[in-house]
Amino acid sequence: MSPLMSYLTAFGLASGVGVKAFIPVLALGAFHHTGYFVLSDRWAWIASPAVMVVLAVLVLAEILVDSIPELGELSDTVAYLPKMVVGFIAFAAATGTVDQSLLELTGSGLLGTGTAAAAHWMRNGVRRPIRDYVEDVHEGVSRTASEAGVSAVVTGGAIVSPVVGLVLLAVLAGAALMVARALDRRRVPCVHCAEPIRPGAVICVHCGREQSAGAQTLAGPGTADDPRG
Repeated sequence: MSPLMSYLTAFGLASGVGVKAFIPVLALGAFHHTGYFVLSDRWAWIASPAVMVVLAVLVLAEILVDSIPELGELSDTVAYLPKMVVGFIAFAAATGTVDQSLLELTGSGLLGTGTAAAAHWMRNGVRRPIRDYVEDVHEGVSRTASEAGVSAVVTGGAIVSPVVGLVLLAVLAGAALMVARALDRRRVPCVHCAEPIRPGAVICVHCGREQSAGAQTLAGPGTADDPRG
């Protein structure tokens, strides 16, 4: 693989890490056993059976944690650190030449952690409006499983064909942004704090107060319960 393709693969993998942290690294280990993608000696430990078992457990644990509504934004914030660390590992392992010098290792670390953090930030921005809708119908597992599918597709594309992987990433990111913006436009103000909430919500996710029947359609800036009125 040429240096350019290696770096395109690395950017694709780090972006996949931003969606689900451990799937891209697990995929690297799996592809190493096929011979399609060969890890450098420094990163060959990723493909060891013991490490791959641990990574598989971490994948399942991340999906489970992300499916718990009560953790919500807390898990989104806490996840920055592990994703930045794994982003560095994925980027360095994909390029395969960063073990030549400390300078290259540092550069790879900055690119990997930065890409993973940026992808995670975008994922959070898309996820929050969607989460408001699916939590009430208890579809947290479906949502996080869908994210795992996106991470797997982007990762597979980045390894098999880096250009195709980046195109897939752009298409999926664009579609997710469109859905999130469409959901945002449907929000209505809380009858008490005027913060935007899902139409038909029983409890405001911001102030925790109960919404009176039909009041959402009547409430707006300037009402008695609106602190901005």
